[in-house]
Amino acid sequence: MRRFVTSNPFLYTLGLAFVFLLWLILSYAVGGGELVVPSPAATFSRLFQMLGDPYTYRCLGMTLLRTLEGFAISFVAAGILGCLSGEFPLLRSFLKPMLAVAKSAPTAAFVFLFLLLSGASRAPIWIVVLLAFPILYESFAEGIGATEKEVLDAAAVDGANRIQRLWHLRLPLGVPYVILGLLSSFALSFKTTIMAEIVAGDTGPGLGSSIVAYRSLDPTDLAPIFAIALIAIVVVLLLDLTAYIGNKVLGLSRKDQ
Repeated sequence: MRRFVTSNPFLYTLGLAFVFLLWLILSYAVGGGELVVPSPAATFSRLFQMLGDPYTYRCLGMTLLRTLEGFAISFVAAGILGCLSGEFPLLRSFLKPMLAVAKSAPTAAFVFLFLLLSGASRAPIWIVVLLAFPILYESFAEGIGATEKEVLDAAAVDGANRIQRLWHLRLPLGVPYVILGLLSSFALSFKTTIMAEIVAGDTGPGLGSSIVAYRSLDPTDLAPIFAIALIAIVVVLLLDLTAYIGNKVLGLSRKDQ
């Protein structure tokens, strides 16, 4: 019995129930109807209505599509530069200031820059690139650089050139690091896409633009906004669960996690 009570799934479920209890208490304590904090009942009622509307799935699909497109661009760019940086440490040192700027710059501020450069519909995609590229780049660079020197020296003695060592040794050994970077950054990219859609405004169908639309239709009713947030939370939890399982399978953990 004690083992069940102290198991992670039980504690996770207990923590989730506690969050809903706090939500219920807050909705009654703050007051103001649905204007301030919608009750769980009102939010789930609106959620079920949305789940019966095909447009909701179109918005979710478009947000995921923007996230995937930005992620694909980041993956290709990070793969090229990360492999080169892992192979050439001087290049990694040269790129450090650029990575520092990308990591520390306020993401929301760049939405307005990308709005001018690429328009509202593509601004969220480039925001994902800005966010995901440093994480994926470090994953590639760490994975390529993690190969032990003795292994590389042995391959060189056997006649393998630099490209062969990269393709047959460094890349295969670095794959777990890359997968870990993918798993740990995609959920964050998804949330960032929603934020960028909200800031950018007229992006077309998307979860963020749906929040803006519901807010403009009736500013006194936050239940649909909370319902959209629940949809996003479920998607992020599924992505985080995938990342957790991936971490267990790969047997790796990042220092920044």
